[in-house]
Amino acid sequence: MKHVALLLHYYQPPTQDPEMVRRIDGECYAPSFGLLARTGARVTVNINWSLTEQLQELDSPSLGSLRRAGGIEPTGSGAYHPILPLIPPAEVERQLELNAAGNGSVLGEAFARPRGVFPPEMALDDPTARLLAGLGYAWTVTDDLPWHASGRDVPGRWIPSAHGMAVVMRSNLWSNRVSFHPDDGAATAREILDGMDRWNGGSDSYLLLAMDGETFGHHHPRALGTFLEPFVEAMDAAEDGRLSTVSEIVDRFPFRRGHAVAGSWSTTAADVARGVPFPLWKDPANPDHTALWELLEEVLRWARECGGQRVASLADRMLYSCPFWWASTGRRSPTQVRRGVLAILRTALAALDETHDVQRMDRVMAMACAVPAMTGEE
Repeated sequence: MKHVALLLHYYQPPTQDPEMVRRIDGECYAPSFGLLARTGARVTVNINWSLTEQLQELDSPSLGSLRRAGGIEPTGSGAYHPILPLIPPAEVERQLELNAAGNGSVLGEAFARPRGVFPPEMALDDPTARLLAGLGYAWTVTDDLPWHASGRDVPGRWIPSAHGMAVVMRSNLWSNRVSFHPDDGAATAREILDGMDRWNGGSDSYLLLAMDGETFGHHHPRALGTFLEPFVEAMDAAEDGRLSTVSEIVDRFPFRRGHAVAGSWSTTAADVARGVPFPLWKDPANPDHTALWELLEEVLRWARECGGQRVASLADRMLYSCPFWWASTGRRSPTQVRRGVLAILRTALAALDETHDVQRMDRVMAMACAVPAMTGEE
């Protein structure tokens, strides 16, 4: 039997315009969650608390559809979408706890006790895998390209195990094909199943597809009808394959001991070769990244020295990954970088209110002004 897992990742940054969230809700979340509820599809779903919180504030009925989707398997994640390998371990634990508590309170008990973790951007390294395993998670996911680029064959009949935890790898090839060309779901299902026979000699095997849930309805307006629904129907009808959750694959296939290779679902072979596994968020050659991390780390230390809930909550939100992504080569948006800097400064101002440390605030302001995107470019 061939097992295909479909993992849909839903997220909006905490700085998103509420009207944009409302628009994407109508285009994507409402019809997607409705489809999952109606079909009972065995799909793994990640929704970051950052988005759940905003949909709740908008009183969106989409959340009710997601609660009724009995076939889905929810994952854990970082509440405000930080890059887990790039933040302190204590912050990783806090983000996971916030995500489980928030989603559990709104979406139900299954979201409060996920078996597995979707690390934002599928960014993973071995120390992060060790931490997740130590917290009791059964599995996590990452992309297969860094694994393959580091000289390993991508498995389809066994699962790598890091520190006793399964590390299930996303098919970069097939996931990106679906993400960028979600044209014919039924034909794609058949092509994947036939390909799995060729790759694995007809043996029992698995394949993980994972992409942004916003692919269907928002990025590609017609893709719910052209891809997602016919793909689910075709997999349900297939005699030689089935849609399985990630946990079902983890429970079925054997483990082989190994370790997690550093990288994300955006990491390229060239990135692996130059030893920069997370170039969209921390590239030593990117002056915006360097200045942003210095600013963020300074304000995070200050915030965690404070005792107030307001400071703590603002600090949680400022860890979101988007400003670094928008500061990266080929994606640069000074406006989006500035939104991230302003989120950090709001945290610093709350810390100033609590501590009255004017000298520290002056230092933070100087560091903010040193971020290249903050000056001169519109």
